[in-house]
Amino acid sequence: MAAFTSHDGSAAAIDADVRRLRGRLGLTQERFAERLGVSTITVHRWESGQSRPRRLALEKLAQLGEEAAASAAATAAASAARPMRAL
Repeated sequence: MAAFTSHDGSAAAIDADVRRLRGRLGLTQERFAERLGVSTITVHRWESGQSRPRRLALEKLAQLGEEAAASAAATAAASAARPMRAL
């Protein structure tokens, strides 16, 4: 399993990465929090840079990141497999 790390490890980069991951998954803060087993306010604090995810949360974020990447790859493969329609 890959670790969830930001480009430079700074709080600013981590908050942007958490927000980006949630956006790729198309989840509200509430649903994202449920998937991670944390409160909605915790997700808000991560995304606003008020706090950083702890080790267990980072592991769960990495798992969600892998799911998002796999889903994106499957979507791309399905799109490539569809024949184009003539106009």
